[in-house]
This record gives sequence, structure tokens and C-alpha cells, in this order.
Amino acid sequence: MISLRPRSEHRDELDLTPFMDVIFILLIFFIIASAFAVRGLDIDLPSAQSSQALSGRVVEVRLEKNGSYLCDGVPVERDFLRYKLQDIVRGFKKEPGQLVLKADPAAPVDALIFVVDEVRMLGGEKLMVATSRPEERRK
Repeated sequence: MISLRPRSEHRDELDLTPFMDVIFILLIFFIIASAFAVRGLDIDLPSAQSSQALSGRVVEVRLEKNGSYLCDGVPVERDFLRYKLQDIVRGFKKEPGQLVLKADPAAPVDALIFVVDEVRMLGGEKLMVATSRPEERRK
């Protein structure tokens, strides 16, 4: 007798369509979630209560009230600050020292972040932020 039913074919392959759907949904989720991620800088700030003098080679970067920069007392334009900091960081590899940032309390925050970011991008390990003791500020 002739069978009119179609034969069922066994497929040894897995259907990857649902798997790909899940992957794309996760990808979209992580792309959107990364847009809301908080970015910050990890800075070692010394406590103002325990301010102490530094010893050894110290290179001072001063941030003035108007947003201008001084490296060891010499004015440096923002465009050239990267090159000056690069020379300082390279010099620390030969002769270890400390890079100290002294910022005026009224200095713009974006100028402060610019200095910290430049030092980190150039491979500077630590940037000390100068503070004064509370008694010294009142005088």
C-alpha cells in the first residue's frame, strides 16, 4: 500500500535564531546602559587635617584663579601644558620626584580636570594635590 503521509525529516542542526535574538537584545541593553555610566577620576587626595611638607624633588603645577597654568613658576599656555607635563613625567623616570598641583579655590573645575587627565594619560602615577591646614587658611 502506498503511504500518503509526508515523511518527517530529522534535522541534526540547531535553530540559532532565538539565540541570536537574545544576543542582540543583550547588546542593545549594554549599549544603552553604557551611555548612563558615571565616569570619574581616581585621585589620591591628602586630607587637609594631616597636611605635611613634602621632601625630595617636587615639581609644582599651579592653577590660577583665571584658569592659567604655571609650572615651577613659569607660565605655560594650555596648549603647551601637555608637552611640559610629558617632560616632567619622563624626568621622574630618571630621577624620582613628586608632582604637586596647587589650585586656587576659585579656579575653574574644567582646568583642574584637564591637568589631572593629562597627567594620567602621560603615565604619571601620582598627582599630589596641595592643601593647607585649616589654621593656616584663617590667618
